[in-house]
Amino acid sequence: MKRADAVAYAKDRWYRPTDDDRVWAKSFAINVVTLKASLLAKKHIKSDWVPVFLRKQATDVSTGATGEADGLYFVAPAHAGTKFFEADIPASDRFLAHDWYGTAGVPGSDGGLNDCTAYVSHCLVAGGATYLGPSSPGQVWPTRGAQQLYNLLSERPATQVKRLTNMAGRTAVELVFSALAHVIKPGDVLTFAAGGRHGHAGMLVTVDSTTGDARMTCHSTLDHPDLPGQGTWQIRTTTEHPFVSLLHFSHDDPALGTLTALAGWWTVTMGASTYYYFLLAGGGCRWVSKKPAGAGAPGAPRGSGHWFAGTTADRIVIVWESGSVDEITLAADRKSFTGKENRTAAIDGAVGVT
Repeated sequence: MKRADAVAYAKDRWYRPTDDDRVWAKSFAINVVTLKASLLAKKHIKSDWVPVFLRKQATDVSTGATGEADGLYFVAPAHAGTKFFEADIPASDRFLAHDWYGTAGVPGSDGGLNDCTAYVSHCLVAGGATYLGPSSPGQVWPTRGAQQLYNLLSERPATQVKRLTNMAGRTAVELVFSALAHVIKPGDVLTFAAGGRHGHAGMLVTVDSTTGDARMTCHSTLDHPDLPGQGTWQIRTTTEHPFVSLLHFSHDDPALGTLTALAGWWTVTMGASTYYYFLLAGGGCRWVSKKPAGAGAPGAPRGSGHWFAGTTADRIVIVWESGSVDEITLAADRKSFTGKENRTAAIDGAVGVT
């Protein structure tokens, strides 16, 4: 995946429709070309006006509650890409074409804007990701749901995509970003879930390679570092979808090199507890609590994850899909290690099963 190309597409399109001229609501597509023609015929807009998303106050007509949300507007071209709030554009230069809640005016309605995953998958396809766009030109864009995107990326081999966390809490995912600041990169994907189902998606556009501080983008829910005060993935960990899966394109991961010799069983102690880790040469890992009888990888592990070269030659980082992180320093002979789990609990390991 060409990360720079995915980010460039995101930069170009985060505030306006994707290049297929479609904006997705929950159950149908809005063709902005057709919509513009209709609005022109009704003399609601001028011929040079362009479609954009703007932040506005949206009202739930069932309760009267108001809050910040986004709407699809047509605006005079001078405002496109420079103004992102309805209040900053004169009423004479804008027209609300489709509100956040759609015509029903209530949360969850079929007409509510729901374009984030379609936009994210467009960004990924622009970066060269396969099997997310239509198989033939002109077909309807197929990847539109967060659960769908999560499934499609999770099913890929670890040589393409590694699922670093699987519906983990915000604090745990923040630690993953910090521990793998040298690994996680722009173009990686976040999905947000509740009740075991993914309901929102975004794509990383910046990652600090020292701290792991990251910014992401999504669509009709306007989010991008260029929008003042926006862009942190953390603001999307709401009660609506608090759990985060981090899907990492792995083609440019740091090479394990001689660290592949660490592959196999390790006996790991944490306090009074003993665990058994199995490191795979390709970077996968598994753990069990019962002493293994065989030399091969466990068929029914208690947990799975991935391990990576650290920032120095004597360090590795293990990230479990649950969100736990083991930061490990190897002994000089690479037959034992010390470290911390989640930067609090001391862990010790020895090669083999003991």
